Amino acid sequence: MGVQLKLKWTLSLLLLLVMALVIASYQLMAVYVEQQSRAREQQRSAAMEWVLVFRTDLEQGHTVSLDDLQQRKYPPDYISEDWLRPQDAMAIVGNVTQHFVSRGEPATLSALQQARRASFSDVLQAGEYAVTATVGIDQIHHGLLAIGNRVSIVAQQFGSGSAPESQLTSIANVEIIAIDNATNEAWHQGLASTLTFRLKAAQAVAFEKIRNSGYAIWLQHPESDYPTLPEQRLIRVYTINGGDI
Repeated sequence: MGVQLKLKWTLSLLLLLVMALVIASYQLMAVYVEQQSRAREQQRSAAMEWVLVFRTDLEQGHTVSLDDLQQRKYPPDYISEDWLRPQDAMAIVGNVTQHFVSRGEPATLSALQQARRASFSDVLQAGEYAVTATVGIDQIHHGLLAIGNRVSIVAQQFGSGSAPESQLTSIANVEIIAIDNATNEAWHQGLASTLTFRLKAAQAVAFEKIRNSGYAIWLQHPESDYPTLPEQRLIRVYTINGGDI
Protein backbone atom coordinates (compact mmCIF):
# COMPACT_ATOMS: atom_id res chain seq x y z
CA MET A 1 0.00 0.00 0.00
CA GLY A 2 2.79 2.39 0.88
CA VAL A 3 4.65 1.58 -2.32
CA GLN A 4 1.58 2.30 -4.43
CA LEU A 5 1.03 5.63 -2.65
CA LYS A 6 4.65 6.62 -3.25
CA LEU A 7 4.29 5.69 -6.90
CA LYS A 8 1.16 7.82 -7.23
CA TRP A 9 2.87 10.81 -5.65
CA THR A 10 5.90 10.32 -7.87
CA LEU A 11 3.75 10.15 -10.99
CA SER A 12 1.78 13.22 -9.89
CA LEU A 13 4.98 15.18 -9.32
CA LEU A 14 6.34 14.09 -12.67
CA LEU A 15 3.08 15.12 -14.36
CA LEU A 16 3.16 18.51 -12.68
CA LEU A 17 6.79 18.95 -13.69
CA VAL A 18 6.03 18.04 -17.29
CA MET A 19 3.08 20.42 -17.36
CA ALA A 20 5.22 23.18 -15.89
CA LEU A 21 7.92 22.51 -18.50
CA VAL A 22 5.32 22.54 -21.30
CA ILE A 23 3.84 25.82 -20.08
CA ALA A 24 7.28 27.37 -19.70
CA SER A 25 8.29 26.15 -23.16
CA TYR A 26 5.08 27.57 -24.64
CA GLN A 27 5.67 30.94 -22.98
CA LEU A 28 9.29 30.96 -24.11
CA MET A 29 8.20 30.07 -27.63
CA ALA A 30 5.56 32.81 -27.59
CA VAL A 31 8.12 35.34 -26.40
CA TYR A 32 10.54 34.19 -29.10
CA VAL A 33 7.91 34.40 -31.81
CA GLU A 34 6.89 37.88 -30.65
CA GLN A 35 10.50 39.01 -30.60
CA GLN A 36 11.08 37.64 -34.08
CA SER A 37 7.90 39.27 -35.36
CA ARG A 38 8.89 42.57 -33.82
CA ALA A 39 12.36 42.32 -35.32
CA ARG A 40 10.95 41.55 -38.77
CA GLU A 41 8.47 44.42 -38.42
CA GLN A 42 11.28 46.79 -37.45
CA GLN A 43 13.33 45.62 -40.42
CA ARG A 44 10.34 46.05 -42.73
CA SER A 45 9.59 49.47 -41.26
CA ALA A 46 13.20 50.55 -41.66
CA ALA A 47 13.08 49.56 -45.31
CA MET A 48 9.78 51.37 -45.97
CA GLU A 49 9.76 54.93 -47.32
CA TRP A 50 7.61 57.96 -46.54
CA VAL A 51 5.31 59.35 -49.24
CA LEU A 52 2.74 62.14 -49.32
CA VAL A 53 -0.94 61.17 -49.30
CA PHE A 54 -4.13 63.21 -49.19
CA ARG A 55 -5.57 63.48 -45.69
CA THR A 56 -9.20 63.82 -46.84
CA ASP A 57 -11.34 63.56 -49.96
CA LEU A 58 -10.80 66.61 -52.18
CA GLU A 59 -13.04 67.82 -54.98
CA GLN A 60 -11.76 68.91 -58.38
CA GLY A 61 -10.44 72.47 -58.33
CA HIS A 62 -9.55 72.41 -54.61
CA THR A 63 -6.51 74.49 -53.68
CA VAL A 64 -4.13 72.24 -51.76
CA SER A 65 -2.84 73.36 -48.34
CA LEU A 66 -0.57 71.65 -45.81
CA ASP A 67 -3.63 70.55 -43.85
CA ASP A 68 -4.71 68.47 -46.86
CA LEU A 69 -1.52 66.35 -46.77
CA GLN A 70 -0.03 63.74 -44.49
CA GLN A 71 2.84 61.22 -44.57
CA ARG A 72 2.48 57.46 -44.88
CA LYS A 73 5.03 54.65 -45.24
CA TYR A 74 5.03 52.20 -48.15
CA PRO A 75 7.35 49.35 -49.17
CA PRO A 76 9.85 50.58 -51.77
CA ASP A 77 8.68 48.05 -54.36
CA TYR A 78 5.12 49.35 -54.02
CA ILE A 79 5.99 53.01 -54.59
CA SER A 80 5.43 54.45 -58.06
CA GLU A 81 7.94 56.88 -59.55
CA ASP A 82 5.42 59.72 -59.73
CA TRP A 83 4.47 59.57 -56.04
CA LEU A 84 5.53 62.70 -54.19
CA ARG A 85 7.65 62.67 -51.04
CA PRO A 86 7.38 64.78 -47.85
CA GLN A 87 10.10 67.14 -49.09
CA ASP A 88 7.84 68.02 -52.02
CA ALA A 89 5.02 69.31 -49.80
CA MET A 90 5.80 73.02 -49.97
CA ALA A 91 6.26 72.84 -53.74
CA ILE A 92 2.68 71.64 -54.30
CA VAL A 93 0.92 73.81 -51.71
CA GLY A 94 -1.21 76.26 -53.67
CA ASN A 95 -1.73 73.87 -56.59
CA VAL A 96 -5.27 72.77 -57.43
CA THR A 97 -6.61 69.26 -57.95
CA GLN A 98 -7.32 68.34 -61.57
CA HIS A 99 -9.88 65.72 -60.55
CA PHE A 100 -11.46 64.22 -57.43
CA VAL A 101 -8.91 62.58 -55.10
CA SER A 102 -9.81 60.24 -52.25
CA ARG A 103 -8.53 60.09 -48.70
CA GLY A 104 -5.23 58.19 -48.42
CA GLU A 105 -4.48 58.47 -52.14
CA PRO A 106 -0.78 59.16 -52.83
CA ALA A 107 -0.18 62.68 -54.10
CA THR A 108 1.10 62.87 -57.68
CA LEU A 109 1.86 65.70 -60.07
CA SER A 110 -0.64 64.25 -62.54
CA ALA A 111 -3.41 64.91 -59.99
CA LEU A 112 -2.40 68.56 -59.56
CA GLN A 113 -1.91 71.64 -61.63
CA GLN A 114 -0.51 75.05 -60.79
CA ALA A 115 -3.15 77.60 -59.94
CA ARG A 116 -3.45 80.43 -62.41
CA ARG A 117 -1.53 83.38 -61.11
CA ALA A 118 -3.60 86.39 -60.23
CA SER A 119 -3.17 89.36 -62.56
CA PHE A 120 -4.71 92.68 -63.43
CA SER A 121 -7.03 90.96 -65.93
CA ASP A 122 -8.90 89.37 -63.00
CA VAL A 123 -10.77 92.65 -62.53
CA LEU A 124 -12.50 92.06 -65.86
CA GLN A 125 -15.71 90.13 -66.35
CA ALA A 126 -16.18 87.71 -69.24
CA GLY A 127 -16.55 89.63 -72.49
CA GLU A 128 -14.91 92.80 -71.16
CA TYR A 129 -11.69 94.45 -72.30
CA ALA A 130 -9.20 96.72 -70.59
CA VAL A 131 -8.26 99.44 -73.08
CA THR A 132 -5.50 101.90 -72.27
CA ALA A 133 -5.16 105.29 -73.92
CA THR A 134 -2.86 108.27 -73.57
CA VAL A 135 -4.61 111.33 -72.15
CA GLY A 136 -3.75 114.90 -71.30
CA ILE A 137 -4.22 116.96 -68.15
CA ASP A 138 -7.63 118.27 -69.24
CA GLN A 139 -8.93 114.76 -69.86
CA ILE A 140 -7.98 113.65 -66.35
CA HIS A 141 -9.71 116.74 -64.93
CA HIS A 142 -6.41 118.15 -63.67
CA GLY A 143 -5.68 115.12 -61.53
CA LEU A 144 -9.14 114.85 -59.95
CA LEU A 145 -10.08 111.74 -61.92
CA ALA A 146 -9.72 108.59 -59.80
CA ILE A 147 -9.83 104.84 -60.25
CA GLY A 148 -13.43 103.68 -60.00
CA ASN A 149 -14.90 106.83 -61.54
CA ARG A 150 -17.37 106.38 -64.37
CA VAL A 151 -17.16 108.65 -67.38
CA SER A 152 -18.57 109.30 -70.81
CA ILE A 153 -16.08 109.43 -73.66
CA VAL A 154 -17.26 112.13 -76.05
CA ALA A 155 -15.83 112.73 -79.52
CA GLN A 156 -16.56 114.91 -82.53
CA GLN A 157 -16.46 113.03 -85.82
CA PHE A 158 -16.19 115.15 -88.94
CA GLY A 159 -17.76 114.28 -92.23
CA SER A 160 -15.64 113.07 -95.10
CA GLY A 161 -14.40 115.29 -97.88
CA SER A 162 -15.39 118.94 -97.81
CA ALA A 163 -18.65 118.42 -95.89
CA PRO A 164 -18.83 121.03 -93.13
CA GLU A 165 -21.04 118.99 -90.81
CA SER A 166 -19.76 116.81 -87.96
CA GLN A 167 -21.39 114.56 -85.40
CA LEU A 168 -21.00 114.42 -81.65
CA THR A 169 -20.90 110.82 -80.40
CA SER A 170 -20.36 109.31 -76.96
CA ILE A 171 -19.63 106.10 -75.09
CA ALA A 172 -21.38 106.28 -71.71
CA ASN A 173 -20.92 104.53 -68.35
CA VAL A 174 -17.25 103.67 -68.81
CA GLU A 175 -15.36 102.73 -65.64
CA ILE A 176 -11.78 103.87 -65.03
CA ILE A 177 -9.89 100.80 -63.74
CA ALA A 178 -6.30 102.14 -63.83
CA ILE A 179 -4.45 105.43 -63.95
CA ASP A 180 -0.77 105.38 -64.84
CA ASN A 181 1.67 108.22 -64.61
CA ALA A 182 5.40 107.73 -64.99
CA THR A 183 6.43 110.14 -62.22
CA ASN A 184 4.77 112.43 -59.74
CA GLU A 185 6.67 115.31 -61.31
CA ALA A 186 5.18 114.56 -64.73
CA TRP A 187 1.72 114.37 -63.19
CA HIS A 188 2.00 117.77 -61.51
CA GLN A 189 3.42 119.33 -64.66
CA GLY A 190 0.34 118.24 -66.56
CA LEU A 191 2.19 115.96 -68.95
CA ALA A 192 0.37 113.14 -70.71
CA SER A 193 -0.51 110.07 -68.70
CA THR A 194 -2.67 107.03 -69.43
CA LEU A 195 -6.12 105.85 -68.45
CA THR A 196 -7.36 102.28 -68.67
CA PHE A 197 -11.06 101.84 -69.40
CA ARG A 198 -13.31 98.85 -68.73
CA LEU A 199 -15.12 98.35 -72.06
CA LYS A 200 -17.49 95.84 -73.57
CA ALA A 201 -16.68 94.61 -77.06
CA ALA A 202 -18.96 97.09 -78.85
CA GLN A 203 -17.65 99.97 -76.73
CA ALA A 204 -14.04 98.96 -77.45
CA VAL A 205 -14.71 99.00 -81.20
CA ALA A 206 -16.44 102.37 -80.94
CA PHE A 207 -13.54 103.78 -78.92
CA GLU A 208 -10.95 102.64 -81.47
CA LYS A 209 -12.86 104.59 -84.14
CA ILE A 210 -12.47 107.83 -82.19
CA ARG A 211 -9.17 107.21 -80.41
CA ASN A 212 -7.05 109.23 -82.83
CA SER A 213 -9.56 111.97 -83.59
CA GLY A 214 -9.49 113.52 -80.13
CA TYR A 215 -12.05 113.05 -77.40
CA ALA A 216 -13.18 114.54 -74.11
CA ILE A 217 -13.86 112.69 -70.88
CA TRP A 218 -17.00 113.76 -69.05
CA LEU A 219 -17.15 112.71 -65.41
CA GLN A 220 -20.41 111.02 -64.38
CA HIS A 221 -22.26 110.66 -61.09
CA PRO A 222 -21.02 107.41 -59.49
CA GLU A 223 -24.47 105.88 -58.91
CA SER A 224 -26.33 106.85 -62.08
CA ASP A 225 -26.49 105.22 -65.49
CA TYR A 226 -26.20 107.74 -68.25
CA PRO A 227 -27.77 107.32 -71.69
CA THR A 228 -25.61 107.53 -74.76
CA LEU A 229 -25.80 111.04 -76.14
CA PRO A 230 -28.04 111.37 -79.19
CA GLU A 231 -26.06 112.10 -82.29
CA GLN A 232 -25.75 115.83 -82.66
CA ARG A 233 -24.97 117.40 -86.00
CA LEU A 234 -22.61 120.32 -85.60
CA ILE A 235 -21.94 123.07 -88.14
CA ARG A 236 -18.35 124.07 -88.65
CA VAL A 237 -18.07 127.86 -88.89
CA TYR A 238 -15.18 129.49 -90.73
CA THR A 239 -14.13 133.12 -90.26
CA ILE A 240 -11.86 135.17 -92.45
CA ASN A 241 -10.03 138.32 -91.39
CA GLY A 242 -11.49 138.41 -87.89
CA GLY A 243 -15.03 137.75 -88.99
CA ASP A 244 -15.14 139.98 -92.11
CA ILE A 245 -15.76 137.74 -95.05
